[in-house]
Amino acid sequence: MAATPFGPDKEEALHQLVRRINSSSGGVRVILFSTSEGVPLGRIYAEDCGNLSEEVLASVESTWAPASKQFPLLGQGKEIKTVTAMYDVGNLIHVYQTPLVVTILTAPHANLGTIRSIALPILKELLDSLCQTLLSSLAPNNAGVGQER
Repeated sequence: MAATPFGPDKEEALHQLVRRINSSSGGVRVILFSTSEGVPLGRIYAEDCGNLSEEVLASVESTWAPASKQFPLLGQGKEIKTVTAMYDVGNLIHVYQTPLVVTILTAPHANLGTIRSIALPILKELLDSLCQTLLSSLAPNNAGVGQER
């Protein structure tokens, strides 16, 4: 298992989610977690993920995640929460849950409907507390407020 910032209970819940989706022809190979700045936070691999290139995974984490910041510049505002990209070799589903970006890499034959209808709501629930913690840590520091000088 790759190290993640989730703790053992949530990490096991994420593994169970991948197994559940894959039992329904989901085709999930790996779920990547990163910040919207592209800082990798962890990965959850499927049991039969196949041969995944570390170079490709690192590129997805550092290049695709920061793209979420470009949507407002394109007039999309904060409307976009997921983006799906389809390729001959597989699919990428990016889920933007500020300040996290979750990227699901799937096989080409993946059942994207199953992933969107089952996995995404569960992921949102599982990651909500981590998102709140990260947002709190990124909030401007109120040091000195109410303190005497």
